[in-house]
Amino acid sequence: MEYLYGIQIFLILMFFFFSYLILIRKNYYLISGFKSSTAAEQQKMIQAGYPRAAGKMMLHVAIVLTIGFLLQFLHVPYAIEGSYVVMLIVLFIETFLMMKKVKRKSQKINKTVLMLSLILVIIVFAIPFMPNTLEINRDSFEISGLYGEEWTFSDIEDISLYDVLPEVMIRTNGISLFGKHLGKYHLEGLGAGKLFLRSNEAPFIVVRTKDSFVIMNTNQSDKTLESYHQLEQAIQQNTDN
Repeated sequence: MEYLYGIQIFLILMFFFFSYLILIRKNYYLISGFKSSTAAEQQKMIQAGYPRAAGKMMLHVAIVLTIGFLLQFLHVPYAIEGSYVVMLIVLFIETFLMMKKVKRKSQKINKTVLMLSLILVIIVFAIPFMPNTLEINRDSFEISGLYGEEWTFSDIEDISLYDVLPEVMIRTNGISLFGKHLGKYHLEGLGAGKLFLRSNEAPFIVVRTKDSFVIMNTNQSDKTLESYHQLEQAIQQNTDN
């Protein structure tokens, strides 16, 4: 989940920094449409409260993202993902209120900013749908894509099918969204390992290594079973050799 942490920290710092510049330093030229306005128009915008509204919106977004970031460390489910949803709601509401305070040109700019924010949130929520592919090599197997890794057959102690998975104790570095679980987790009885689950439905392929595990499945049980048999055969062949 490093990429989400990086995005979150960057956005928090950015929104806090710009809110400081606007609310404390009063650098209103950072606000869309302000610099291109005439002096009289700028004064009207200040009197209408547009610059402070813009600064407060950035501050509110920074606070929302900070809360989501902190809750993530308390292992609250979907904390970061939820903070993006709340951020989008805040941006929609406060941008809509701000547009009533400014001229038509600035309204168009604010709508553009709002659409860019919406695109950012869509990208974040689309990431769990990016495919992971199982690739079986001569001496190892690899799961490509987000959180992908390669495991050598010599390190594998067991491969089996589970109908029910142990309880997830901690999500240390991963994404759980829309029934998909990707990344590093700590499971009861198994310890720390990686999940590549595209569905909450069984069966689940469980590969245990000397010091960890990897669990995977697909959206279709028959494809999961096919992958299991292919991987089991490759492990067996490597063991026999």
